[in-house]
Amino acid sequence: MKKIKKISVLNVVVFICSIFWLMPLLLIFINSFKPYNDMIQRFLSLPKSWSLHMYIETWTKFRFPRLIGNTLLYTVCGVSMVSLLAPMAAYKLARTKSRLSSVCFMLIIMPMMVPFQSYMITLTRLVANLGLTGNRFGYILVSTGLCIPLAVYMIHGFVKNVPIELEECACIDGASKVRTYFTIVLPLLKPILTTVVVLDTLSIWNDVITNQLIVGGNAKAMNIQNALYMQFSAQTSDWEHALPGIVMAMIPSLIFFVFMQKHIVGGITAGAVKG
Repeated sequence: MKKIKKISVLNVVVFICSIFWLMPLLLIFINSFKPYNDMIQRFLSLPKSWSLHMYIETWTKFRFPRLIGNTLLYTVCGVSMVSLLAPMAAYKLARTKSRLSSVCFMLIIMPMMVPFQSYMITLTRLVANLGLTGNRFGYILVSTGLCIPLAVYMIHGFVKNVPIELEECACIDGASKVRTYFTIVLPLLKPILTTVVVLDTLSIWNDVITNQLIVGGNAKAMNIQNALYMQFSAQTSDWEHALPGIVMAMIPSLIFFVFMQKHIVGGITAGAVKG
């Protein structure tokens, strides 16, 4: 009985904490169906009607198909480049036992130790000098570069625990280093690589600051989050269109996270066990 009571109390505490955690999302969803005046006066109440009128207006006003296309392009390209480059770099650095390799590894992961705000102005100036400001290609390069340090750090620790005897056997059988990497090592990195893909997908899809810095006010190259952010300024705050936009922007990332969260836990757990 005592054990049952403890479990029941724990469940109640978890339920209450979950409600508090979900409250902002619930309020955003509820108020996304209200006109502006109703939202201000009755913020905590349910909407008088559950009409999709504001969603349709927001879809048209923000040109959501273009925003979704841009955001999807950035996410797919950025995650693909990270998934291709980060495992190669991590594998080479983990298998090369030298001081130069250690220095290179520290240089790659150093951005993780420095707040982004401390070097974002320098980064923006560099991108501007290269002529990459205001276009999609420049943002894809920057977002990829910002995601690579964490990916290399996570994969590097995983690679060190992959048995090197497997690679030696492949070498004896006549396999080249490239073939050994793609046929033996890379498949073994699937757990941690899946975790990296999920984290970077959420990071790029929900990015605001970097897209604003690189793309700026170019409406043709904005992602969803930047376009929503641009609706707020000292002169105006378009809440009645911003909230439906936020809901529509959250839905893909929430669905993706729900279906992929087991892979995040699985990848981190696999890395911990191997370590």
